Formats: sequence, structure tokens, C-alpha cells
Amino acid sequence: MLAQRERILRSVIECIAQKGVDRTSISDICRRAGMSTGALYVHFANKDEIIAEALRYGSPLEDAFPARWLDIVALLSSVENQMGFDILTVVRSRLHLHAESVHPGTLHDTLRPILQNTMEIFTARLQQLSDRNEIRLRMTAEQTARSILAFLDGMFWITLATDQPLDALRPQLKEGIDCFVEPLS
Repeated sequence: MLAQRERILRSVIECIAQKGVDRTSISDICRRAGMSTGALYVHFANKDEIIAEALRYGSPLEDAFPARWLDIVALLSSVENQMGFDILTVVRSRLHLHAESVHPGTLHDTLRPILQNTMEIFTARLQQLSDRNEIRLRMTAEQTARSILAFLDGMFWITLATDQPLDALRPQLKEGIDCFVEPLS
């Protein structure tokens, strides 16, 4: 059962990356997952529930978030495959989901606590690194976390919108992140 649920979630992420949230149908998800509509409804009540779970899929956990600044920069500037997806699928699905989540409704209500949790984890880690004198923050830890995450989404969006290759983005991401934080060690 867990393998089928995982297959559905992976399929919806791939569909969203290709078509966006609104144009992705239950039929698209079933076709990509290789299962019937009935089998899909055993796991999820409707499309909103599947999309909401896709938002949670791969969300950062505090224990999995790097403890060292250089590891954080490597993670944030990674343009490698993630969670078994190619980076283009990850970026496109994330941007589609984030764009659709700004409208009031189920998706917004699902994303808000996920983003708040991500911000809390990232803010706490930045503050820890600053307190240990491993980095110097140019703003508060919360402002820095928000700014870096907004910068990353913006850079990915601009890169895709201008048909530039994502693999050329890594050095630009690292340089941009350096504008927000000064490493001390």
C-alpha cells in the first residue's frame, strides 16, 4: 500500500511539473502511476488531497537539515537530481505548487504551515551558526532565511523563464547566497 501511495505522489509531482496544478487531472495521475482511478481513491479522497500531500512530500526535517554552513550552501545551490527526480521536475513542480498556493483555499492552507516550518528550521540553523561565530548575518536570522529562499525561487524561475540551463545556475546561486551571509570559519 505504501508503494502505491508513493507511486501516486511521484506521479502527481511529475504531472504538475509538466502541466501545472490546474491542468493536471486525476486521469493524468492514474495514467502516469499505472493504476486505475479506483486504486487511486483507495489512497486519496480527491485531487486536492493528492496535491496537498505532494506539497508535504520532501519537506525538510530539522534532523536532516545540515549543521554546517558549507553543507547548507551546497544543499541550497544544488542543481542535482533530488528525491529520485531530475532537477527540472523538482523546480517546475515546486514553482507551480508555490504559485497556486498563493490563492486562498486548500493548497494555501496546506503550504502555509510547511513554509512556516521550513522557515523556523532554517532560521534556527542560521541563528545557531551565528551564535557559534561560524557566520555573520547581514540581517536577522529570519530576514536572512526569507531572503535566501526568495532568492532561490526567483533564480530558478528566471532561469526557466529565459530557457537557460539549470546546471549553469550553481555558481550564481552560491555567489548570491554569499550576499546574505558572511562565512567566518
